[in-house]
Amino acid sequence: MSSIASQRAEVECRAGSPLYGEVLEFLYREAELLDSNRYAAWLELFTDDIRYEMPVRTNQYLAKGAGFESMAFFDDNINSLRTRVRRLETDAAWAETPPSRTRHFVSNLLVTQGKATNEFVAATSFMITRTRGDQGYQLFTGRREDTLRRLAEDSFRIAGRRILVDQTVITATNLSILF
Repeated sequence: MSSIASQRAEVECRAGSPLYGEVLEFLYREAELLDSNRYAAWLELFTDDIRYEMPVRTNQYLAKGAGFESMAFFDDNINSLRTRVRRLETDAAWAETPPSRTRHFVSNLLVTQGKATNEFVAATSFMITRTRGDQGYQLFTGRREDTLRRLAEDSFRIAGRRILVDQTVITATNLSILF
C-alpha cells in the first residue's frame, strides 16, 4: 500500500469519521443484543469462519506473548458458538439457572485497517457486569480485538474476536456469559 493510501486509510478510521461512527454503533447494537438475551440475533453478527477466543492471562506482567498463555478459556468457531447459544436458549443450561443479567460496556474504540481491504480491526476496552440470583455483582474487564468484515450491503460481520481479560484469576462460578 502506498504511503498516500496508508494515510487515507488511517484518516478514514479516526474518531468522528463516518467509518468510526458505523463501527461504534455496530458495537453498541451488539452489546444491546447480548444484554437483552437476543442470542440468536447476536449470532447472526458473526461470519462462518469466526474465531472467538479468550486466552488465559498469566501473572507475569512482562511475560513473552504479552502475558497470555497459549491455553484459552474458550477458543470457539461458528459451530461451537451455535451450540452455546442453543444451550442458553433452553432450560438445560443449568449454569444459567437462574439466568445471568449482564450489562456490556464498550469504550476507547480504536479502528484500524485490517489485513483485507474490506476488514477493519476494532480494539475496545470492555466492562461487563453480571448478576445472577443472590450472588451479587461480578465484573469482567479487559480489551477486545474484533476483526470486522464489511459486507456488500454495507453492514459488518465479526470475523474474529480476541478477548483479553484483565483478571488472572476468574472468580466467577462459570463463564457461561457471552463477551
